[in-house]
Amino acid sequence: MIISLFVTVVFLCLLFYFITYPYKFKFARKLKRVLLYEEVQYNKEKELDLQNLSKEEVYGNFNIERKNIKSVHVKETMKVIIVTPKNVELKGIPCLILLHGIRDSSEDWLERGKLLENYLILKKSNSINNMMFVLPDSGYAGESWYTNFYEDSNFKYEDYIMDEIYNEVRKITPNGKLGIAGFSMGGYAAYKIGLKNIRKFHVIGSFSGAVSLIRMSVNRRVMRIMKYIYIPRFLFNDLDKTNFIRIFSPWGWRILKQDPYSIIKVMNKKEFNGKNFYLSVGAEDKEPYLMFQQWIDIVGRLKKYNINFKGYIYKNEYHTWEFISKDISCFLKYFNEIANKID
Repeated sequence: MIISLFVTVVFLCLLFYFITYPYKFKFARKLKRVLLYEEVQYNKEKELDLQNLSKEEVYGNFNIERKNIKSVHVKETMKVIIVTPKNVELKGIPCLILLHGIRDSSEDWLERGKLLENYLILKKSNSINNMMFVLPDSGYAGESWYTNFYEDSNFKYEDYIMDEIYNEVRKITPNGKLGIAGFSMGGYAAYKIGLKNIRKFHVIGSFSGAVSLIRMSVNRRVMRIMKYIYIPRFLFNDLDKTNFIRIFSPWGWRILKQDPYSIIKVMNKKEFNGKNFYLSVGAEDKEPYLMFQQWIDIVGRLKKYNINFKGYIYKNEYHTWEFISKDISCFLKYFNEIANKID
């Protein structure tokens, strides 16, 4: 009896594995369907042209304030960079909160993402209007996922963003339209925080973000049983995965509550009226965390629920800041268009 039961369980597990395995032909079929969406654009290789701008010319056009915030939500001093254009009235100016990736920092938006160079080139060509940028560090040595740790009140990074960072923005521009976006881990956080606080944001953006969180570890079909799964920490010797479990908990249902792909499904669809979503990815960003596959997941869900979005795929691009430096101008134009619409 016991042997028969064991054989049955093994057979069912193998059957489930083979049915749900993310075969390449499945990926190709989904991509083919997504490419037919009018909201999706496949971009060819793009060379970064910064028009030989010097650092003096770039930084001479901005006020850059680096602040340390002693947060009431986390037991560490938090760094944030606030970038505003010089000689511009700031009251009512649109603002972008940009969140960096894992083990990166806020400085990377300036040094590696070439944010200011792209902005200045667009401004010179009258392609965008004035805007400001708020660049927070994630905290926890760049590995916080901008998330409230599930069992530790000393680490509430999501609360920090939506309380102290949000209030910093509103002190400067009380009525300016607001966007939140990020790269990789920051793209995850921008979507998660943006969806949870959707009334406060006009634009939510992701650049190669972990926007379908469970996809990083398991096939999407497994999400249906994720809420019943417990993942013991001792199974992991990988530091990233151990940290992930510490932050989000070993329980599947807790992880799903923090997953953008899952959050969209349970939201009141009326909340998406007037909201706009941007998401881009490199066509080669498939391993090890399946960012391209996650992009396809979320694009399909946004399309299914008739949510306003623009999706971009970049040929021959990977999970790098170089990719961000090429894509950021596209996003700035998108945000500018939304921020300057007459309500």
